[in-house]
Amino acid sequence: YDIPFETHVIKCDDGVSIHSWLLLQPDSKAERRPTILFFHGNAGNIGLRLPNAHQMFTQLNANILMVEYRGYGDSDSVKPNEKGLKLDAEAALRFISKHPQIDPHRIFCFGRSLGGAVAFHLAKYAEENQSMNSSTSAMNNDVAVDNGYGGEIPQIAGFIVENTFLSISSMVDQLMPMIAPLKFLVLRMDWSNEKIAPIVSTPVLYLAGDKDELVPHSHMLGLYKMSKKVSSHAQMHVIRGGTHNDSWMVGGREYFEKTRAFMSAVMINEDTGVSTNTSTRTPIDTNTATANSKQGSSNNLFRRATLNSASNDQQDKHQPVEVTMGEDGITTTSGMNAIPIMPGNLVGMAKEASKNNAVSPDNKKKMY
Repeated sequence: YDIPFETHVIKCDDGVSIHSWLLLQPDSKAERRPTILFFHGNAGNIGLRLPNAHQMFTQLNANILMVEYRGYGDSDSVKPNEKGLKLDAEAALRFISKHPQIDPHRIFCFGRSLGGAVAFHLAKYAEENQSMNSSTSAMNNDVAVDNGYGGEIPQIAGFIVENTFLSISSMVDQLMPMIAPLKFLVLRMDWSNEKIAPIVSTPVLYLAGDKDELVPHSHMLGLYKMSKKVSSHAQMHVIRGGTHNDSWMVGGREYFEKTRAFMSAVMINEDTGVSTNTSTRTPIDTNTATANSKQGSSNNLFRRATLNSASNDQQDKHQPVEVTMGEDGITTTSGMNAIPIMPGNLVGMAKEASKNNAVSPDNKKKMY
């Protein structure tokens, strides 16, 4: 891929170092390009996600920070666990917020599957720190508080989750009811998104394949309903025929148009001075944002990008059709062209959640 990029090693609070790639747009800071923190699923490494990141880079005109969790790829070879992955995400946010070519007010995070749980945590982390900083500043007559990371608490403008779950515990209850009574004996992580969705007000977009063979589709629908109660900008886009790993390909152009419209709406709101991280913020006009994302807004939030010829051929053959579903904020596209990126099944995820052994050396190999 002919993309300008930087390689960075990021130090976490517990001393572990994680590897990352930053795909950087030209004149990123001057043009106020958005940045997406990309959190991958439970298998493979960031090299495996390059095709997806490349599409985000070109279609969304955004910088992409591809974060490689501890124990994966070229990150430190330590056992990954829930606490550690949360530290990885927090360190990545602090790093990208201080990067000289990044606008710290236009940082989004994206997570697929397990990465969705990491994104949920980061949204909660950023909100809690923003609230704490605001309270402390008020007590100190609005004097900026030095938090050890340059004075400003990192924030995220919004987050996007794809085919993630209520919690691993809830997955076991629904898909493996026979062993559910014994889950407390084997589960080493839970990732309770269902506890975070009802309290996080940060703008959120749910991208859900309705044929997900690993995570029940009802989990994404449930999370979206929770978010609607606390967030004035919770959106959901359903990809008809999308499975756990291929929804971004099955969704075609519509997948990226919905993502672009969501990000544009959040950034337009930010430009008008309306807060995006409080429960009292003004509702976002998605119709205006969609028009801007398709026609080009006055401040050039996004530009039209051209896919490579192979991608164009695939998308022209399977142009998705939008179908309105009954509830506000939910749209659906239909499509084909299902190309699984990696194998996925509940047993594999359960093993990842419960195993207590070291990381396999095979996981250290890049998969280009």
